[in-house]
Amino acid sequence: MVDAVQFFAYDALVNEEVFKEHGLEYISKSSVSLSGWRRVFNKIPKDNEGQEGLGHANIEPTNDTLGMMHGELYEMDEKFVSKLDEIYGHPDEYQRKVMRFNRHDFLMINGFTYIAKLEKTKKGLKPNKAMMKVYRKSKKLFPMLYFSRLMGTPTID
Repeated sequence: MVDAVQFFAYDALVNEEVFKEHGLEYISKSSVSLSGWRRVFNKIPKDNEGQEGLGHANIEPTNDTLGMMHGELYEMDEKFVSKLDEIYGHPDEYQRKVMRFNRHDFLMINGFTYIAKLEKTKKGLKPNKAMMKVYRKSKKLFPMLYFSRLMGTPTID
């Protein structure tokens, strides 16, 4: 039997094509929400490819613990955790954190995600259009209002 883990994706890995391009595989997946947190684009990239002000996706708690964000929870073989650590630059760029997610059938599930280290973030950064295109391809995973707000995010280009 496989020792499975639950991984929460909120960035490009919400898109199944991108997920598989990284050599990752999942057993099952479901859309989930995370209460009291929000998606931001404040992660300083290791390489901004010449795009001044580029920010990668990250999550942070909301100021008032209200609201929620959405993403994908992948059940996967624990052998992929080292690959995820490599993708996220854990422990130097991101820290791995266990959190509690609400599946859309109202079942609460523990899983882990990656949160950028505070010293690797900066206010005022924005995603590029390429990142928003990845989210656009994943439209069906998000509630309509949430998706509309996400697509309203200003970009650097």
